[in-house]
Amino acid sequence: MNREAFVLGLRSNLEMADADRRKIIRRSVKKFPWKLKCIVAMEEMAELQQQLSKKIRGYEDRTGILEEMADVYICLSMLECICDISPEEMQQAIDVKLQRERGRLRE
Repeated sequence: MNREAFVLGLRSNLEMADADRRKIIRRSVKKFPWKLKCIVAMEEMAELQQQLSKKIRGYEDRTGILEEMADVYICLSMLECICDISPEEMQQAIDVKLQRERGRLRE
């Protein structure tokens, strides 16, 4: 996305309902081949990796990190749709992983 357009969007009062977000995700998954969506997800994750690498090296771009994180969140939602993973299943999986993390924090 154009950086200027992204920043302008951040400064706007844009706010979508969860139902609208889900509808956009479902329509996008139906419109484009699922394999293409998987490839795009991998590319977006790689772009986030690049932003994090820059942060580690001292070249932090907070806006860039935010933009790439948003792209990855969207891609994860699309992957949930493609793989027929319900929000409840995802939340359960997250809770299992966080429980493990909680155990590590006690050590």
